[in-house]
Amino acid sequence: MKLPYKPAILLLLLAITALPAPAMADKEDEIDYLEARRLMEKGVILPLQTILEKVQGRVVEVELEHERDRYLYEIEVLNDNGIVIELEFDATTGELIKTEIED
Repeated sequence: MKLPYKPAILLLLLAITALPAPAMADKEDEIDYLEARRLMEKGVILPLQTILEKVQGRVVEVELEHERDRYLYEIEVLNDNGIVIELEFDATTGELIKTEIED
């Protein structure tokens, strides 16, 4: 049996699959743990533990991202005053790039 609307459905499906995923549309390139491990083993990034040794306070979130042609560790820390601070480190050199108080 031939369906008269089959080409229209096919075109719709192709159009939908061509759209960027909503979660990825406004996020930078986040790195999953397997890719992070591969980058660390190749010496491209420092181990997370090396970066965490520089951090004071309670770590509440860590992300590894690829932005502006470099790898960055973004670490959210709860300090002794109950304020959440985001620290951004160059994952290759360990340099602290940015400190920002979270809203």
